[in-house]
Amino acid sequence: MMHRRYLSAIGVALLSISLNSCKEPPEYVEKVYPIQEEVELKLAGKWEIATVDNVPVLTNEKQVVTYQEGWTAFRSASDSARQPSWMCRVPMKCTIYGNDITENIVSGGSLKLTSNVETITENQMTANVKDLSTTDTAQQKARFIVYRKIDKDFSKDIVGYWEVKLALPGIPGVTDHRLSFREDGTFLSFDRDTINDEWVVNHTTTNQYMVDGTWLALRKQSLNPTTDTRECWDISVEGDKMYWSALRADSADVRHEDQLELTRINE
Repeated sequence: MMHRRYLSAIGVALLSISLNSCKEPPEYVEKVYPIQEEVELKLAGKWEIATVDNVPVLTNEKQVVTYQEGWTAFRSASDSARQPSWMCRVPMKCTIYGNDITENIVSGGSLKLTSNVETITENQMTANVKDLSTTDTAQQKARFIVYRKIDKDFSKDIVGYWEVKLALPGIPGVTDHRLSFREDGTFLSFDRDTINDEWVVNHTTTNQYMVDGTWLALRKQSLNPTTDTRECWDISVEGDKMYWSALRADSADVRHEDQLELTRINE
């Protein structure tokens, strides 16, 4: 059942990114496409979806895909706006034919994703979604995607205890929150009790997180009331400091950037 959710979730997440784009696909001119040897030479590594049809992707809708020689692909995504999913490096069989990259997963269902690579360098890859099909549907989507290469992975650096400083325009930063990230992919959240001057754990049913490269996804669940909250960030770690940023959009699709600063502390 969990794998079936992964299958539908990958398809929904990919399509939702495309449908969220508010611009028409760019007009293409005749190009010299890379040959298979060039794609194989430069493909291995971690890539993050940066734009779709020249529109920056919201941080909550990003996906990270890691290609390993062999070939195998691993996709991470956390989509919450349209269909809840939690995909942490989901493995997919990968084949390369010419400048087409096809990813397949078969487990309680099936999904096939074919991307036609237009350009690929050491730092950037541009591609069209040539074919996207799931167990029950098949859709042709000529969506133009720009991937950027990720050369860092903060999955180990994030482990530990951190104080969160919330900074708002015109308001001094206030520290009123703490997070403890564990190696098993769970985390604890603490709120500050200003009356008793102590930190109180924020009890939820499940607190999960995943880091793939420089992309962080958080998941908070509770039973009473029933909630399943997702929140994603782009992160960097520099010594005892960690910086989070995220591109968000309100109900009117007005976009803005959120930022947080965290400091590592001893528990």
